[in-house]
Amino acid sequence: MSLAASNPKSATANQMIGLKSRPFAYADIYRHPPMQGLDLPPELASIRKNESSCTVFLHDGTWLTTWSQGSSEGALDEKIVFTTSRDLGRTWSEPRKIVASTAELRRSYGCPFVVPDTGRIYLFLHEGQQHGAKLSRNDVAVDAGRFGFLFSDDDGLTWSEIYRLPMFDRDILIFPDRFHAHLNHPPQLMPGGRVVLPFSQHMRNGATRRFWQLCWTESSLIECENLLTERDPAKLRFSILPPGTHGMRADLVKHVDNPAVVRLAAAFGGRPNELSANAQEPTVVALGDGRWVCVMRTYLGSPGFSVSNDGGQTWTTVDRLRYKPDGAFIDHPHTMCPLAKMPDGRFILLFTNNDGTHNGAEHVWDGGVRTRSPQWFAIGREIPGEQRNAGLLFGEPRILCEASDQESPDGFRASTCTGISMPQYLSTADRHFVQYGLKKEYIILDEIPAAVIDAMTPALPNP
Repeated sequence: MSLAASNPKSATANQMIGLKSRPFAYADIYRHPPMQGLDLPPELASIRKNESSCTVFLHDGTWLTTWSQGSSEGALDEKIVFTTSRDLGRTWSEPRKIVASTAELRRSYGCPFVVPDTGRIYLFLHEGQQHGAKLSRNDVAVDAGRFGFLFSDDDGLTWSEIYRLPMFDRDILIFPDRFHAHLNHPPQLMPGGRVVLPFSQHMRNGATRRFWQLCWTESSLIECENLLTERDPAKLRFSILPPGTHGMRADLVKHVDNPAVVRLAAAFGGRPNELSANAQEPTVVALGDGRWVCVMRTYLGSPGFSVSNDGGQTWTTVDRLRYKPDGAFIDHPHTMCPLAKMPDGRFILLFTNNDGTHNGAEHVWDGGVRTRSPQWFAIGREIPGEQRNAGLLFGEPRILCEASDQESPDGFRASTCTGISMPQYLSTADRHFVQYGLKKEYIILDEIPAAVIDAMTPALPNP
């Protein structure tokens, strides 16, 4: 499905670096200075990789964006930084460090949350065991660690020490006191004042020792039970959803013959039944009837979704998301596909409209501009009383932006899969924005006009 772009905004030459098209250009949150060559001074190398950005709004209207910065993904110099904007995202301060990795611990992919009544900023992160002198990169203990948080009561000027979250017993664990997990999305404020932090948990660095792309992963939520009311960090309470031994997984038996799963298994020498339960990087939204819906990236050639009818206690097995309950599957590879609720109750789905066969791609992990560009979005609505497809109906999608297919002249890649990644929808002052990473080097901000969103909104079926 497609919808031709119309009336694209002009963008400056600098705003188009690394992009082929950008019709909704608004601002650049961060671009590193021009760099050439792989033997860079450490002060330049350490700011070349920029990814996993998250934006929140402070109590006075200031925008704050955090991300992971370093010389490459998984490098020993990774750190979490932030920048702020006081003019609705037009201009941004120089990045400042919040916390850095050490020789023992990798700290990256921080996710902020602002307490509405107090303005306190929390930053949740994963501290994983670092590779280096004691561990080789393929050691199963690499990245095994714990979740933690730190906070600021002065808008990011100073930050607390790191406090650790409790461990939760899951059958996917291989160490009793550490897990392989990652965060990508800020905690979500749900109806009734409940705060949940989505996360992904891996069986280990890879489901086999050969290729980490064969990793089996499940999705869960950590409920931050008294985050809105408790000031003492030692008294914060956390629990896991769903409770029990495992999180949200795709139906392995149902999807073992899925063509996308079969192609991926063939490419990396695995078996479909090692892959088809994978579901990760969840976002969660509440429907008007009280149900919760998680949308996740999968190996299924589509976004996966799971529904809870009891506030996160139990979930349906992950299935493929469609444009409408009896419609076509939404094409999507193995990359982030967040679903967000808009202020008026509509939804926006950010995805890349590629099932691992488009643009010359060979499978859903075939990254770069083959599966991770262009970046698309679709507007959705809830069909009252409909249970299938979580009750969601999506209109024709449209391209948000498209990455250039030119590789860096010096061969630099922040990681094996680049293109456009980790988008996030934002809304403030009745305006609609998407921030995202470009080639894991730059952090970009676009604005989608309300008129475009209205034109893309599907009509509800006749009752």
